[in-house]
Amino acid sequence: MDHFSYHRSGSVRWYLLGTLIAVEMLMSFSFLGYLHIEPISITIAYIPVLLGGALMGPLESAALGTLFGLSSMWKASASYVMASDQLFSPLFSIKPLASILLSVGSRMVFGLLVGLLYSWTRRLRHPGVGIAMISYLGKPLHALMVYSALALLFPEAGYHPSAAISSLTGLTDTAANLITAVIVLVFWRIQRSQAWRQFRTRVEMVRSLHWGERYHHLSLIVIIILMLCSSIAVAFYFVHRIGYVLDQKGIMLSEAGYTDLLHLQIQFVIGMLSMMALVIVFLILNRRYATYMSYEAKMDALTGAMTRKTFFQACSRVLGTPLLQTDQMRYFIMADLDWFKQINDTYGHPEGDRALKEVVRSIREILGQESLIGRIGGDEFAVLLDNPTTPEELEINLRHLLDRIHRISWKHHQASCSIGALPITAAQSVEELYREADRLLYQAKKLGRDQFVIGGSAASVPPGTSFPEQ
Repeated sequence: MDHFSYHRSGSVRWYLLGTLIAVEMLMSFSFLGYLHIEPISITIAYIPVLLGGALMGPLESAALGTLFGLSSMWKASASYVMASDQLFSPLFSIKPLASILLSVGSRMVFGLLVGLLYSWTRRLRHPGVGIAMISYLGKPLHALMVYSALALLFPEAGYHPSAAISSLTGLTDTAANLITAVIVLVFWRIQRSQAWRQFRTRVEMVRSLHWGERYHHLSLIVIIILMLCSSIAVAFYFVHRIGYVLDQKGIMLSEAGYTDLLHLQIQFVIGMLSMMALVIVFLILNRRYATYMSYEAKMDALTGAMTRKTFFQACSRVLGTPLLQTDQMRYFIMADLDWFKQINDTYGHPEGDRALKEVVRSIREILGQESLIGRIGGDEFAVLLDNPTTPEELEINLRHLLDRIHRISWKHHQASCSIGALPITAAQSVEELYREADRLLYQAKKLGRDQFVIGGSAASVPPGTSFPEQ
């Protein structure tokens, strides 16, 4: 049931970006991003940057590249690192600004470049081949950015962009490039799969319907602040206790040594926070998916609309949220197929079922994916138009809806529908809205069917025709 489209601003997209950020931090501050198995040493902390470009876009991959650079700059700011690595730290190099550009700027440009390349490959006839090729060249491109920045900003160090060529020729580097290409391609395929689209749609649907738990943003911010404060307190405590133990053993810890221990402990804390973030994202998505499955069990099996009870419950939640636009309003709409019993008697119940499903599909397409749709009775449907709409926009949409329903036809019959639309101008219960909209619906039927009534006036399909309310 893919009723809800997926937009760049969808919540799943933000969860995906948060996951990649957490993975990047975890890889940057653990052996996962820097594999050292004698005599092989492989750096793969750039993979989340590639995933950001392949799965999302250039802005996301550039942001992940910036984060990658900040992590590298932090690690280079310890006294125990090699002199060549200290070029990446503004604390130890003689050119602080150049070090920032080297550490952060080169990685940001790398992320932006691969993001743009991935965007270009999506237009190809076989985008998977392009995704694999760019991913294979990810490490050499990263090395090229870093060595070019070194040659430009620190020419005295003796580095040259040609050193990046070694990333294409060595056996170890070739294996790392192949593994990178496989990882990115697998996740890219997963994102394009029907299973992922279905999962994403269900999670977004829960959010769009305001169904299930609402995560209180203020509470979440408070929890994050408490986690950070607690983590910092733990880091300082352990560094202090390590210093105390070393003193008890007769090992005097210098100020630089104490600083390095604190530096490592902060890296450890960031790694732990990253793992906690991954768990939180998993729990939120799992909860939303479970909420949707519970919600789907309450849907009308034939049409995919909500059952009467579920629809009324969902409306009560949505109506509790005020509108920001003063010139627009919500509408409660009742729709009923004309002569539905005759359709069933003449063409059979399977054709009647087809008509009901087509009506729901038409309502969803014309009135918006975010609208709440419920099947109240056999051929009677209710709609809460939650998108802020002007009266003029509503009239146009209802005319389009009547035209669309006319396309449901048989050999000697064309379907039609009567509609009553009630503007929600004051706080009312769902039951009160239902009764008022139902009254407008039956007024449309009395006026000849195949038309709609909005509030205090009626309109039929021919433009300009209107009737005073009786």
